[in-house]
Amino acid sequence: MTAAAPWLLLAALALAAGAALALEGDRPRRLLGAPMEAEANEEGVQRALRFAMSEYNKASNDKYRSRAAELVRARKQIVAGIKYYLTVKVGRTTCTKAESEDHECAFHEQPELAKRITCNFVVYSVPWLNQITLMENNCQ
Repeated sequence: MTAAAPWLLLAALALAAGAALALEGDRPRRLLGAPMEAEANEEGVQRALRFAMSEYNKASNDKYRSRAAELVRARKQIVAGIKYYLTVKVGRTTCTKAESEDHECAFHEQPELAKRITCNFVVYSVPWLNQITLMENNCQ
């Protein structure tokens, strides 16, 4: 190896790093393992949302079932499974909890029953083991 070889190698590495940064352009940098935005219509997001709402209704003392009125934000984080961070506007429906969950119920229109709350859910899913858990349920 000649004396110039290490300098040539360093120059080539610097050029490659500069090219990689230039290709990245204006895109925000993502950290590996950090939460990232998710599309509302992704199958995993929808499964996590259904599960979160089911658990929310089980824990609620309300005689009416609630459902998601709007998915405000969805993020996911790849860990030893997938963590979904969901911000959801939740509304009370006209269906009681005794009724079947199979059909979509209308929201209450009476002002005292029609209030919407915002909930932050964290759902942990390991799809290949068919496991899902509601880790956080914080509603205001």
